Amino acid sequence: MTRPGAPRRVGSLLASGALAAALLAGCTPQPGPEEPTAGGTVAAPASDTPLALIAGTRPEEQLLAVVLERHLESEGIAAEVGEPSAEPWGAAGAHQVAVVDTLAMASKLAPDTLAGEVPTPAPSPESSGSGSRTDAGSGASPDAAASDPAPASPTGHPTATGSATPLPEGRPAADAQGATAIVTEYLPEGTEAVASSAGTTRLQAVATTALTGLYELEDLTDLNGLCDRLVFSPQAGAAVYGERLQALAGCEPAEWVEPGDRGVAGDLVSGRADVALMYGTDPAISDQALEPLADQSRILPEGRVLMVADPEALPDGADAALQAVADRLDGEMLAELQRLSTGPDRLDREEAAHFWMVAAGLEPTPDDWF
Repeated sequence: MTRPGAPRRVGSLLASGALAAALLAGCTPQPGPEEPTAGGTVAAPASDTPLALIAGTRPEEQLLAVVLERHLESEGIAAEVGEPSAEPWGAAGAHQVAVVDTLAMASKLAPDTLAGEVPTPAPSPESSGSGSRTDAGSGASPDAAASDPAPASPTGHPTATGSATPLPEGRPAADAQGATAIVTEYLPEGTEAVASSAGTTRLQAVATTALTGLYELEDLTDLNGLCDRLVFSPQAGAAVYGERLQALAGCEPAEWVEPGDRGVAGDLVSGRADVALMYGTDPAISDQALEPLADQSRILPEGRVLMVADPEALPDGADAALQAVADRLDGEMLAELQRLSTGPDRLDREEAAHFWMVAAGLEPTPDDWF
């Protein structure tokens, strides 16, 4: 399916014709009979107070708010997109629906709980644990002296000056259900998640194929013994996950940097960073042929996208309409939201929302699309 150049052209012509007819009749157009929705039921009349949809500051979250507005309006429920917020969950309430990324919320309000317990004290040198790599993963032979020069990383830094560390067993970080449970405690009184995305937003360590091929990296624990001169991004990840990476993956990066103008994926491609923490649904991973490292022990957490509101104040049918969109938010469609709002072929929000709805199967393909 090709993205439309002007998908609203037909709708604009119809609207103009209706207005002209009303003016010729010398009266104000009156509401017609209720039309059945796609499911065959009659849409509920619009509420006097529209639902305000409050998203975060990321472009894909703001696009999702436009998608939700479009679908609610199609179901006869008045809605409008509110001002984005750095803490959208705080705006949830009566007649206000917040679009909440549980990972972002939990990392800000309860980072220690999100990351999970880190084993202390550290294991003794004689102990053995999963993820201990002493040769291929370290970038140097077991007999190499500590002062031997280390191979250079794509950023020009040597990446192995020490040996791998025996790794302990640790408690996994929060899964999607756990992240939801964490944030629930911090939601405004009287509110709850009224819809939840089908797909998860798993946090992953991502590198270029050059780096993963050079050091035979497959799992996050393969970084054990390689991180002492590596550059990681973004810097915010250090505060939440730095201790966990060090204890459970043997990885203490030499430096954490803030994302540059091209974002964390661009930093990897340009060599500004060696490893980046990214959502597995980020389309830049496939677009830039990047390699996510497996994380069998779930050292890094995962989450979901929630729609949070006061369920008692929602108009009839609003919760079902919100969940209908959330049900389409699997990994592929979460990635499509980001591609449409931030990628090189991004569209303006109204066009992008229309295209996403058609791609998700929530609206039919217009006749003038090809």
